[in-house]
Amino acid sequence: MTLELPRIVRSLAGHDKGELFCVLDTDGPYLLLCDGKRRKTESPKRKKTVHTAPVGDSQHPALDRLRAGNPITNREVRRALAAFRVEESRRV
Repeated sequence: MTLELPRIVRSLAGHDKGELFCVLDTDGPYLLLCDGKRRKTESPKRKKTVHTAPVGDSQHPALDRLRAGNPITNREVRRALAAFRVEESRRV
């Protein structure tokens, strides 16, 4: 599974099952995930790719900054995920 970074994924396994994360980078078969609250950008969670599902892409300005190679803050990650949740709820 190839991902264009950054991407928003949902955890399929583990104690964080069902939670949304932003993919910061890849490390072999692992993704480096953060949510800005429990998992900060400074210490992202390593999770196997097969234990996540891509749920979509957001055009949030924070994710655009990350695509450009600029660092983002935990606050920006939280805001991007919150905006994605709102978009997702409108689609349903």
